Amino acid sequence: MVDISWGIPSIVYGTFAFSIMLYFGLRMSLLLGIITVAALIIPIMIRSMDEVFKTVPNELMEAGLSLGSTFSDVAFKIYLKQCIPGVITAIMLAFGRAIGDAAAVLFTTGFTDNIPTSLHQPAATLPLSIFFQLSSPIEAVQNRAYASAVVLMIIIIIVSVLGRYISKRMNHNKI
Repeated sequence: MVDISWGIPSIVYGTFAFSIMLYFGLRMSLLLGIITVAALIIPIMIRSMDEVFKTVPNELMEAGLSLGSTFSDVAFKIYLKQCIPGVITAIMLAFGRAIGDAAAVLFTTGFTDNIPTSLHQPAATLPLSIFFQLSSPIEAVQNRAYASAVVLMIIIIIVSVLGRYISKRMNHNKI
């Protein structure tokens, strides 16, 4: 089921969420966009983390238990430490898909030039903002689109570098 839901395009998530919104009479809002993106990235995280946990040998768990450690000590202090770099990679994969996704969010959050002050107001994501601003004939608006693209790239670079730093830091603390 997780493998199937991982392969579903984001536009399908958006249209499904939009049809649910229509059924219940809900308006486009930031909260519905968050829920849709969460539904989009959960299969990615589950599948990636499952593969990470499969890479840790069972003998590691058995060795810790045979030395007299409790199950929770072995799980959190040994097993989880071995998995942290892979878990960070799974989170980064999901984050990369979520931050670049525009199709699912377009149906659920709408588009506005205003910054939302509540979860129940429409919002705009950077990819949507870039798309709509680039299609404008006004040069100043197009320049804002280029600035938004730079901001998006900077966010992705910062998160990527931070993820690598945390992963390397956790690798140095392995047993």
